[in-house]
Amino acid sequence: MAEIAEIHELLESVRVTLASSMNPNREQLERLHSELDAEIRSANKRLRECDALLSEGHRSEAIQLAEQEPNLLEVVSILDFHELAEWNDFVAELGLTVTPELQIDIATDINGAYSEDEPLERLMKKFRVLSLARAPLRSRIDLLRQIAKRDVGTAYWKDDLKSYEETRIRQISDESREAISSRNYAEVRRLADELHKKPWSVKPDRRVIERIDQTMVEVKKLEAIRMLNRVTVEWQAAMDSGDPELTKSLGEKWELVAQKCDRDSQPYMDAKEKTQPMLRWIRELGQEEEAARVYAGEVKKLTKVLRSDNVTIDDIYRHYDAVAAFEEFDIPDAVQLRFEARIAEIEKQQKMKKMATMAGVGVAVIILLAIAAKVIF
Repeated sequence: MAEIAEIHELLESVRVTLASSMNPNREQLERLHSELDAEIRSANKRLRECDALLSEGHRSEAIQLAEQEPNLLEVVSILDFHELAEWNDFVAELGLTVTPELQIDIATDINGAYSEDEPLERLMKKFRVLSLARAPLRSRIDLLRQIAKRDVGTAYWKDDLKSYEETRIRQISDESREAISSRNYAEVRRLADELHKKPWSVKPDRRVIERIDQTMVEVKKLEAIRMLNRVTVEWQAAMDSGDPELTKSLGEKWELVAQKCDRDSQPYMDAKEKTQPMLRWIRELGQEEEAARVYAGEVKKLTKVLRSDNVTIDDIYRHYDAVAAFEEFDIPDAVQLRFEARIAEIEKQQKMKKMATMAGVGVAVIILLAIAAKVIF
């Protein structure tokens, strides 16, 4: 295959020949046609080789073949010129074999492979950097999983991933023993996440998983106790500040956290003992709230009685005494004033009624005396 510049020069000669009004020299025409035919056939041959690699899943190898000098896609773009059909008609009239068409569909597939290969190449470059830097195996495995997922047609990625994972599983076994022995619970949690949250192609050792999971159960209990102690401190502070709403809210939160604890453990019993003052205060708050509710009901009854026109003074005093029995609450000034005014009003009414009764009795006596005198005399 000729160089890019030579192919440009060849096509320029073809265009000049087609545009010329003079008949070209037969020998010169055959040479020009032979060169163009050879270039197109050579390009098609490379295209088919790349296509075979793509069909086998070897995208990177196909791209490498296409990028060999001269660049295949650049050659195809040059050879795919508009005058090719006209040239074939021209040489056919002269009895020459027409030039085959370029296999543009394969070139399109190769161009698509470039788009797919760019992110894969970035992953591979990063993987090479991590490998040279001897980065932790777990980091390299994460990248290798991405590469294998993206380049599914390349079998050796899966083979490499399997080898890396087998080595990593042995590492996790050693690291878990050390982390458990040293009570490095943060490391135990990280290892547990790696085992359970990563897409392993090789099944991890069941014994390692059981050992880590059992430790994580204990870790979660310890974390729950630590959380419980923090809530206990906050709960105490809320009570000391006299904030009833926050105290009740933290009490509910304490109960939720307590559900995650080992209730038979001494740390839990110690934390529970510290909550007794808060629980007593909440009970007292509840009693006060209930008393306030009942008191408000009695005040409402008294107010209703004071507004009634058909009420006895005994009824008023009875309802008033029920309100006054709540010594921890002060009778509202408005209710007290209304009570005093209503009592005064009723007493005045009773006094006036008594006076009227006495006046009536006096008149009756006078009338009786007058009748008696008349009878006697």
